[in-house]
Amino acid sequence: MSLTLGAAYGVGLYLLVLIGLGYATRRRGRQTGLGDFYLAGRDLGVFVLVLTLYATQYSGNTLLGYPGEAFQIGYAWVMSVGFMMAIVVVYLTFAPRLQRIARSRAFVTPGDWIAFRFGSPRLTLAANVLLVVAIANYLLAQLVAMGHVTEGLSGGAVPYWAGVVLLTLVIGIYETIGGMRAVALTDCVQGIMLLAGLSGLLLAVVPTPAHLAEVTAAIAAEAPEKVAVPPWSVARNWFSTILLIGFSAAVYPHAIQRIYAARSVATLKRALSVMVFLPLVTTGVMFLVGVLAIAELPAGGDPDQVIPSLLTAWSGRSLLLYCLSVIVITAVVAAIMSTADSVLLSLSSILAKDVLGQTLLRGASEAQLTRVGKRLSWLVMAVLVVLALAPRTTLWGLTEIRMEILAQVAPLFVLGVAWRRLTTPAVVTGLAAGCLTYGGLLLAGQPEVWNIHAGVIALGANVACCVALTRLLSRAPVPHAA
Repeated sequence: MSLTLGAAYGVGLYLLVLIGLGYATRRRGRQTGLGDFYLAGRDLGVFVLVLTLYATQYSGNTLLGYPGEAFQIGYAWVMSVGFMMAIVVVYLTFAPRLQRIARSRAFVTPGDWIAFRFGSPRLTLAANVLLVVAIANYLLAQLVAMGHVTEGLSGGAVPYWAGVVLLTLVIGIYETIGGMRAVALTDCVQGIMLLAGLSGLLLAVVPTPAHLAEVTAAIAAEAPEKVAVPPWSVARNWFSTILLIGFSAAVYPHAIQRIYAARSVATLKRALSVMVFLPLVTTGVMFLVGVLAIAELPAGGDPDQVIPSLLTAWSGRSLLLYCLSVIVITAVVAAIMSTADSVLLSLSSILAKDVLGQTLLRGASEAQLTRVGKRLSWLVMAVLVVLALAPRTTLWGLTEIRMEILAQVAPLFVLGVAWRRLTTPAVVTGLAAGCLTYGGLLLAGQPEVWNIHAGVIALGANVACCVALTRLLSRAPVPHAA
């Protein structure tokens, strides 16, 4: 059986499982309240929480974009393993306390925390606008990844547009039916498949030290810059990227909502203690796969097609590799879909509760807002599918844009939770300074300055304003819930 046909069977079965889970979870909750539909009743245990966080963090960007970057850059991309570890470190600085406050105050969206902590409708609106722009970009990246993976793995038999439309349609069905419960359970299935497939692939294809030396020698002969010790300029970019991803990904709206949905603080802490080890078996494997691709694939190829091309080549070598390739393909599709459904759910909750619920639908019941949120999901998907049919940048390019926007919102959560003296005027000034700095650098044609991302420089200006103005104003501590 060809890999295309085997993958079609695997993905088809997975899609049926997703729809089945959507119907099964519909019976477990009323799906009419915002907390029930968007946060699964705030009752996620350790096992489900670990896998849903894992599935959310490791998306199409990781599984398609990271090997593509390793293929282009070479061994210097090993620093990508530190990205996901940095996210967990940032989580630990604010997530447990945020979960306790969110549970006592029945928060649903990230905007609920901002409104409670800073008491400024304008600041909440500005932050929500940035969050919506960032996660709409994130969802767009997942739709683009869907098209790439289906087109690449089918050898062009399934066109790019068909992959985007079909997988988006399935996401809309099970998410509308089951809400966060369906999303969390499908994340569990995806997380298990991803761990199994990547672990098997690691054992099957990662070379011995001798083989790796041969691969390195071959790469050095053809592209010596890809095995050279990176200069200080590259190292600066490493640190910049780790800071950017660590702070930005920790405040993904869908990640914040998973913090809200944890059963307790103890549950959240146990989940994060497991999460810190997962980059070794995910990002680490993706890095090695990208390095192996340098020796096996022609230079100058599409970086977003590295994984489909390698799996197609490896699947013909043995029955074991064929089976593992089918599992990995299904897991890649699942990872893309699991991130897309999480982002879509979060996006619809913000639009329904924080935007329409504060304007046109002010005073509406939770049941009405939930129904509106479901309809908004379909509208958002339709708009983004149209945009995804003509992508204008790579998956990694979309990732950088999203992260740099989210970085400007990070102080509202990280500093806002950890530092009680942080004042509203300081945060407003910091957010404005960060956004103006970032926008100014982009308009000046400087996406990086001294190999440091414009978003990181803007974050520095943002935090500096927050700290300086808070100390200058020297206000009393802001009261918090227990």
